Amino acid sequence: MSTIDLQVKDVNASGLSVWMRQHPIVAYFTLAFAGSWALQMPMVLGTNGLSIFPYAVPDVLFLILFILSVYAGPTLSAFVVTNALEGKEGRRKLLRRYVQWRVGLIWYVLAILGFPIIYLIASSIVLGGVPLADLKTNWSTFFSTYLVALLIFPAFLTWGEEPGWRGFAQTRMQQDYHPLLAAIVVAFLHVLWHLPVFIYVSGPIPLGPFNLQSFAINGVVSITFMIIMVWIFNSARGSILIAVLVHSSINAAPALMSALLPGYQEDAVGKIVRVIYFVAAVAVILMTRGRLGYTADPHGKTE
Repeated sequence: MSTIDLQVKDVNASGLSVWMRQHPIVAYFTLAFAGSWALQMPMVLGTNGLSIFPYAVPDVLFLILFILSVYAGPTLSAFVVTNALEGKEGRRKLLRRYVQWRVGLIWYVLAILGFPIIYLIASSIVLGGVPLADLKTNWSTFFSTYLVALLIFPAFLTWGEEPGWRGFAQTRMQQDYHPLLAAIVVAFLHVLWHLPVFIYVSGPIPLGPFNLQSFAINGVVSITFMIIMVWIFNSARGSILIAVLVHSSINAAPALMSALLPGYQEDAVGKIVRVIYFVAAVAVILMTRGRLGYTADPHGKTE
């Protein structure tokens, strides 16, 4: 598209569209936060959160607003900004990456089994060896617990997050900045975006009251595994499907261990998992020289 075409397009476009085309990354982050936090404010301000107002949001409404907030933030923002930048064809490209499945078997293995293996290693260290009897007895939990979480819920929430954070923000930022810097910035803002969750003291996800130290530790851990996630995502040619599977696996692995191992010790295992994440992230950075699997064409094409 020529400069003249862009100028004509800008004249015909709204001020918001022009701003999004001029500052796509800032536009994405702004809309992602605004879309999600606006829907979560009723819980944050009521007795579910900060108790500024004397009301409690019922659990059913809480869940509805929370689920909507995930899609109204990262996903909607990704499509709105993509539409401003590339129009209908850009939206189609983004949608195709939802089903970009021909990426190589190794990335499916890492996405689906990598994090459960990390938790199994950590659990074995805590329990003094792999409890083979428990693994043999409770093997069905891989299907009844893990795959349900990986493919259905809370994977449903992950489908609302990854099209934005990795599918749009990481993909766009690493075209102009170093991939590792892009990964850290996106991960940091992704962590900050989760802030309301750490405020809730009642309701379906009461992780509050807010504690700065806990939030900071969670943030650092999240950044380390998101670096690993970006490496897998880039290596899978920017497949949103793979990003969703990795993110879902991270969330589902602890539940699998709780069901698989009767003697599972969450706190002790969690500390070791943090160390493994850090070591793995450093290894990925060194192995890829900080490129995290990035190539000149992160979008790729479905073969």
